[in-house]
Amino acid sequence: MSKNTIAAEILSWIKSIGIAFALALLINLFIFEMTGVDGESMNPTLEHGERLFAVKINQVFKNIPKHGSIVIVDGNTLRERTLMDEVKDSAIISTILRRKNRDLLIKRVIGVPGDVLEFRDNRLYRNGELLEEEYILEEMLMEDRTITVPEGHIFVMGDNRNNSRDSRSIGPVPLKNVRAKVIIRLFPLNKISLL
Repeated sequence: MSKNTIAAEILSWIKSIGIAFALALLINLFIFEMTGVDGESMNPTLEHGERLFAVKINQVFKNIPKHGSIVIVDGNTLRERTLMDEVKDSAIISTILRRKNRDLLIKRVIGVPGDVLEFRDNRLYRNGELLEEEYILEEMLMEDRTITVPEGHIFVMGDNRNNSRDSRSIGPVPLKNVRAKVIIRLFPLNKISLL
């Protein structure tokens, strides 16, 4: 083989790898992502170390997630996310850079724009109706207060209510900070399920 043939072959491989990387990044940014559960805030529904599959297409169009949906949000509610934040927090780039955004949280949607949430006697009421939440770990211990979810925001909470950093401390989450909706638990294999 000549040097020109070898150089052309190497260049062809580099182009193919570059195209594959770009496609994988675009899919990860705008269509779906794999993520892991880090911590105990979603117990008993999700446990530390479980792997999840999340869809981003609804969030690309800023659709409002439904009550009870499990979502990935950026808990830095003092600013709205940008496309550059999405790139940096994508699984591919964060793995390459060995960087993890500690503000990314997996939580359950409790309130959508306009909902009135009332915390009374360690119970949660939405628009005047008591929520029957069979998915929570234990009774929530919280002082009484009422919150109206503002337009363009959602209110999220962990299922482990007494051990969760969520909208009770960070405030309502802007829709731009909703990264994805979790739809499937993929690992461990004996717990594969739709969420």
